[in-house]
Amino acid sequence: MYFFKRNFKTIILYILAMGIIGTMIAYFMAGNTYDYEEYYSLSEPLSTTQEDELAIKLNQEVNAELGERAASIEYSPESQYLSLDVESVSEDEVSNIKKQFDALLDDSGLGYEEGVNITIDANSDIVIKVIIIAASVILGFIFGIIQGIRNRRILSDEDVKYYLDEKTLGTF
Repeated sequence: MYFFKRNFKTIILYILAMGIIGTMIAYFMAGNTYDYEEYYSLSEPLSTTQEDELAIKLNQEVNAELGERAASIEYSPESQYLSLDVESVSEDEVSNIKKQFDALLDDSGLGYEEGVNITIDANSDIVIKVIIIAASVILGFIFGIIQGIRNRRILSDEDVKYYLDEKTLGTF
């Protein structure tokens, strides 16, 4: 118990320092991803072959760059709305996908109105961030203990009594 009393400040400083470092790592490494959904109002109905061709072009040009299937489209023939759904990508990737999809629509010759309804949801990956911060705090505790074990300096009368088992007559 005397060990923790003597090295309390050192341990707390290491915990705080490593906690700050872990928080910064969690903020930058486990960045936020976004789910993006935008509806396009089409001026004329979309046939199933046009919808399939648009989906194939989306997979070839947009999803091929990402290496996964992040973007998809859905068409509602009743309302003539075309929906672009993008899942778990960064903010920059969302804007790139949107630009590429707008270019695909322009190339296909469809008349559309963009931005009818836009939904953006942030996925913060909170579990990964908590694990990173908790691990860094535990490392800070371990580093503080190691520093305390290595610190064998005699600084006070209590240190003389505890480590040397001697009585002190006075201090200089």
